[in-house]
Amino acid sequence: MKNHKLALALLVGLMLSAAAQADVKQAADDVKDTAVHIGRKTAEVSREAAHATAHAAKSAAHDVASGTRKGYRATKKLVAQSK
Repeated sequence: MKNHKLALALLVGLMLSAAAQADVKQAADDVKDTAVHIGRKTAEVSREAAHATAHAAKSAAHDVASGTRKGYRATKKLVAQSK
């Protein structure tokens, strides 16, 4: 009788151990999947921010070049009129 209880307890313990191990594996897989998802989203946001920054810099450079060109032409026109 004592051996039957011991065997039953051992069997139940092994079953619970296997179930617990499966839960830990599932939790580890969930953590990995979440980390991968967060990494991809972070990269996407970083890429969008870099593109926005580059676009703003390009627009500012074009505005500076346009202003310089207009100033040069206006100065050239004034010099030509004063001669």
